[in-house]
Amino acid sequence: MDELKRLEREVKNLQNQLRQQNIQAERARQSLIDENRRNLERYQSEMQRALREHDAAAQAEYERLLREYQYSVGSEAGRRLAETDAAYKRLMEEVRRNEEALAKKNRELESAVQELKSRQTQREEGSMSQAQEYLYNAAIQYREIDKKPHEKFMPKRLEIFYNSIKDGQQLFKTGLFEAATAVAISVKSGLERLGYNIDDKEHEWDRQYDLLRLKADYLIKRIDQELDNWKEYIGQSGSDDNSNKSRTVEINYWSRGEYADVIHSSEKINEIIADVEKDGRSAYFKRSDGVSTDDLKKYIEEIDILSEKLSAFSGIYKERYSASCQRAEWGECIIDFLTSEINLKWIPELSGFREAGVGELEAEDYRDYIKLQFGDNSVKEDTREWLKLVFENSSGSVIYIYILPIEEKNKVKNRIILHIDFGGAEQIQYSRDIYAHICEAVGLGDDSDDTVNYAADVNELKASTNKVYKETASDLEKTKSHGL
Repeated sequence: MDELKRLEREVKNLQNQLRQQNIQAERARQSLIDENRRNLERYQSEMQRALREHDAAAQAEYERLLREYQYSVGSEAGRRLAETDAAYKRLMEEVRRNEEALAKKNRELESAVQELKSRQTQREEGSMSQAQEYLYNAAIQYREIDKKPHEKFMPKRLEIFYNSIKDGQQLFKTGLFEAATAVAISVKSGLERLGYNIDDKEHEWDRQYDLLRLKADYLIKRIDQELDNWKEYIGQSGSDDNSNKSRTVEINYWSRGEYADVIHSSEKINEIIADVEKDGRSAYFKRSDGVSTDDLKKYIEEIDILSEKLSAFSGIYKERYSASCQRAEWGECIIDFLTSEINLKWIPELSGFREAGVGELEAEDYRDYIKLQFGDNSVKEDTREWLKLVFENSSGSVIYIYILPIEEKNKVKNRIILHIDFGGAEQIQYSRDIYAHICEAVGLGDDSDDTVNYAADVNELKASTNKVYKETASDLEKTKSHGL
């Protein structure tokens, strides 16, 4: 029994020493976290101004500070401190050595306890009052740990100690006081370790949750600011619910559904945050369906992906809208010019924006936009796609004009493809004249900087590496095969 008490004292001393060292290490780490948090808070109002005023440099600085804060709450923060602070490095090395020593002593203690428990066949002499005291202290320690969120962070572990305490009480009832004392010592030591582990895991959850809140709040601000930016871009005003809903539908349409994806995913994450805030963290920890620390880290990664997606389409969807407006404007100019100036016959039933495919017709972004613009879903044209114009001259030649949106590096540039079906030999001069008329109609000189291209051979379009040109060639062949 003396050996057991000696091991108990050594284990307790090591635990206390480790606890103090971990507290010192945590203070150093927390200092880094707090410093980064203060930097974030100082920049908070500046970030909101940056979003409103499109100050990319200031926004980038806030995002850098946010990444720095994320880094400090992550596991890499300890490594960073060790690299920059020699005292912290020495402390962590000492922690590691003490952890190894504690693990060894715990194994020795458990071995001694098992040896005593195996001697249950003997009526051992021991102190009844001492056994009572140790069992009582173990029960007190158990109740303290039971108040902590043990099921959240160390599920089913407390139940093991409950059963061990029952074993100790049973040994006490049978008069095996020394064995009961040994069990109580083991239980109390294990409960203390369990308490430290729960505290560490709870602190880690708190840090990751606070980071999630910061990132989620920033993403919501960017989503809201994108809505304001769009209103400014199209010259619209009003911030009532109906106006915001309409503008959201527009952004979602021109971003091809990505804006709604970001909003919906963000809302799901914010519902989790709202649950925590409503219940309070202590109550939330008792919920069996509450998110874990690993879940929080996954949501943080998801927000990072959503932020990157928002940045990626923030510019391109406006380009798509402007390019579509230009296609419609150019189309009207070409129709007016070719029908009034050179008396071509416009074929409206073969003209128009490209018809939406089955996938687009069923997509929420397309359906909502068509309903907003036209009041029903009968319209099948997709204004994000090419605009086709078909004309016929007096000799029966058919002129096909495609105004195509070409997307490259977050930019959209309209290109015009001209093809003339002469029904026989090509009339080169006539082709040149039509080319010049199109350039004049849309306000381009004869040197159109490749904006207007004449395609005498459809096969050249089909051989293009550009998907839009290939699809244009297929549509051109299909239209020609049906005839006028």
